Amino acid sequence: MNVDFTARRVKIDPVVRELVEKKLAKLEKVLPPDAQAHVIIWQEKKSMAIEVTIVGRQRTWTATETGPDQESVAHAVLERIVNQAKKTKAKVKEEKKARGSATVRSPETWQEEKKPEEEAQATAAATVVHEKISLRPMFEEDALHHFTDDDRQILVFREPADDSLRVMYRRRDGSVGLLIPS
Repeated sequence: MNVDFTARRVKIDPVVRELVEKKLAKLEKVLPPDAQAHVIIWQEKKSMAIEVTIVGRQRTWTATETGPDQESVAHAVLERIVNQAKKTKAKVKEEKKARGSATVRSPETWQEEKKPEEEAQATAAATVVHEKISLRPMFEEDALHHFTDDDRQILVFREPADDSLRVMYRRRDGSVGLLIPS
């Protein structure tokens, strides 16, 4: 986690800096890995104030505290941030739990649920149909003209210029593709 410190009219105590970095490092377990933290320390009339803002992907946690010295204020503000982060984590868990996860079914239950019509379709789809074709030499334009007139899904032809094999096929979106083996 990237932590930025800003001091206004006061010098940051190294103990406070270390304390904040240590506590925020512990919070990385709960917070998103790409979270950014910004700590602002300033002096009011006779007291110190610290504001901590952590920005995650979808949420922002902010807490401000004032007190007599930097260390006690740092403890208090970090405690509030910890509570906010834990509360958010609990909410996210509850939302996921309420949505429910799709359970994985075993193959036996799939087979039980199959209807006879589906089985017939599955065996028909798995059947391989063999066709013998003669490869005629055609230019791509002629093959395209033949292909658009016919209701087939695939057309195999030879390119007359270099006698190479070409496969023209119909894509799911209705457009035509051309395979040229190298």
